[in-house]
Amino acid sequence: MRARLTRATAVALAALTFSACSARSPSAPAPTLAPTPTATASSTGPTPASSVEPAEPTTTNTLPPPPAPTAPAPSTAGDLRAAALPVPAGWRTVAKEGGDEEGFRGNGTWVHARDARYAAQDVITIGCADVTRDDYPDPVAALEGSYVDRDGNPGVGLALEFTDAEAASRYWSRYTDQVRACTPLADPVHIELVPLSGAGADELVDRRTYPDSEWTEVAKQSGTRVTLVILTDAGHRITAAKARTLLTALG
Repeated sequence: MRARLTRATAVALAALTFSACSARSPSAPAPTLAPTPTATASSTGPTPASSVEPAEPTTTNTLPPPPAPTAPAPSTAGDLRAAALPVPAGWRTVAKEGGDEEGFRGNGTWVHARDARYAAQDVITIGCADVTRDDYPDPVAALEGSYVDRDGNPGVGLALEFTDAEAASRYWSRYTDQVRACTPLADPVHIELVPLSGAGADELVDRRTYPDSEWTEVAKQSGTRVTLVILTDAGHRITAAKARTLLTALG
């Protein structure tokens, strides 16, 4: 990933800089194209093929750098409240101070509103395929929460609220495509999808392996909302049963 889950999570997730992949992940290097050799008048043999890297996808629908936070972030976002982010078993919530690097100022609670445009972009560019802002709709609200486990390892939850279920479904489809694009890769990021009996197209569990960390993500689209929880998971010990319990709590 020119990794990102959210700007706030860049610090917490390190390799993920739920703040850090780009429109193309470094784990998914651009293919090279070898044009057909051509001959010139002075050539006695084929001209060696040259590698041409295709350009990154372009769009005029871009975002400026986010402004530095100047006040505590709200603890709600639109209709989103802390209850939108369930606390995984074995984890607890933690209030973050935030700061310029984290992209928000703490408000004394474990949740904070985010600019929905940046939250959506940060999350969807975690994947390993090309994507621009033309490829997905922006949510109307975003709320992020912070967890820690018994050893103090970080986890992040993010709820995105869209104008309608169709917009949420479009975003979800593009996001899950991004995740699946990482599954054939081995380095520096590998994602393994976790099959769950009875899981629908609106549910996702995946295990992520980075050079220096391992994570498990549980995510779901429910009506107008997309909710994602990503947790430190050394050794990938979060079982499918535990992931199913968390999925159920997502709504």
